[in-house]
Amino acid sequence: MNTLHNPGDAIAGRYEILKILGHGGMGITYAAKDLQTNQSVALKVLSLNRIKDWKVLELFEREAKILAHLNYPGIPQYLNYFEVESDDNRAFYLVQELALGKSLFDLVSQGWLPSVEEVQTIAAQVLEILVYLQQLTPPVIHRDIKPQNLIRQDNGRIFLVDFGAVQDTYNNSIAGGITVVGTFGYMAPEQFRGQAVLSTDLYGLGTTLLFLLTGKSPADLPHRQLTINFHSAIQLPKRFADWLERMIEPISTARFPSAVEALVVLQGKQPLPPRASTFKQPKNSKIQLIKATDKMIVDIPPTLLNSPQSLCLGLSLLLAGIFSVCIFNALIAQVLEPLVEVEPGRELLFRLCILLMGVYPVGIFVCLFAAESLLFSSAFRTRIEIKPFWSIQMTWFLGLLSVKNLPIRSSNKLQVSLTQIQHSVPLFKNLNSFCTLAIGWKQIRFGLFLSQPEKAWLVDEIRTFAELNNFSQNNSKS
Repeated sequence: MNTLHNPGDAIAGRYEILKILGHGGMGITYAAKDLQTNQSVALKVLSLNRIKDWKVLELFEREAKILAHLNYPGIPQYLNYFEVESDDNRAFYLVQELALGKSLFDLVSQGWLPSVEEVQTIAAQVLEILVYLQQLTPPVIHRDIKPQNLIRQDNGRIFLVDFGAVQDTYNNSIAGGITVVGTFGYMAPEQFRGQAVLSTDLYGLGTTLLFLLTGKSPADLPHRQLTINFHSAIQLPKRFADWLERMIEPISTARFPSAVEALVVLQGKQPLPPRASTFKQPKNSKIQLIKATDKMIVDIPPTLLNSPQSLCLGLSLLLAGIFSVCIFNALIAQVLEPLVEVEPGRELLFRLCILLMGVYPVGIFVCLFAAESLLFSSAFRTRIEIKPFWSIQMTWFLGLLSVKNLPIRSSNKLQVSLTQIQHSVPLFKNLNSFCTLAIGWKQIRFGLFLSQPEKAWLVDEIRTFAELNNFSQNNSKS
């Protein structure tokens, strides 16, 4: 590594370089000694000659500016900021109190495997730091919470370092989040869009805790869509696992809104709140949703003829049924006519009997298929009633006639999901999923012809209601 300074170098006649602490895109950090105060310091330097993007200098200056206004025991104290100019270079220096200890990354790399209780203690300390940052005016977002930036001393005390990616919320809203900063595996999904909110740092902390618990980068753990499936890698107490799931939700609004809420739930002072709804009902949706404390009712109007795709599919089934009947009828006639002697004048009756022999079996097959995939869930008005203690009932209405399925009752948890349909028909590209409610081996499927936003909204609302009434099993899209 090509360094700017070597041990023994004196910077500005005041800071003596001792060793390199780290090297990154924002410069090199050295352990140094303040010759005036005899204090050990961290000296971060950025060389103008090595800058490929002026945004790096802007971030470096922002880090110094924000650190100068921070005063918290878990954040190394800001001491100085200065520039040194020479004939062929210009360097910028940021001086902070040196946080003695080792990073969580180095500790785990050296074989340290903390217990769940130790991980919870670390989480609480980091959350207390984040509470301080988020209560400032404007709130400060670190944006790069990761094991390398958390220093642990021998007594267990945690320091948060490297504010090179720091963003105050005012700056973030004005700039529109045009700079992508963070570390892959620990970055919240919104950071890939250049955005950051208060819960962004909660995601970084949650993924850091997963690294401590598993010894693996979060990027190497199993994923389903954007959600990290850590249950296959580590067994945790249910309350802590539920809390951790909320911390690493891929959608920012589904996480705790801030560090304060995350901390009080972690400490057991408040229960885990029900998951906030992350989807809104589309403006033109005609679905009626009735929610009460003891039940939820979903009323879906007929959807079969709401789109060209649904109309085409319905007509296709009808034509397929007619065609099948004709073919079946022709085959029967071909076989029976040579074998049966028909009395003169009764040919029409004979043909009618053959037709009925073909219509019945094929018609029954077509009707059953249509009833399951289209008729009941799409051609009729659908009403789904969900009650706590595992009772779900779906009813299809057609005028005065109602067709009811058997209620699902079970001691198992309710699984709510969007089930994907794999096909390669371009005309039906929007018919790629349906809503599924499952308890044990029993399932209710509906919503094939609903729009994708309506399906996502319904699944989210039902899942939230189920969690609120404590009879849901979190289930991702499959």
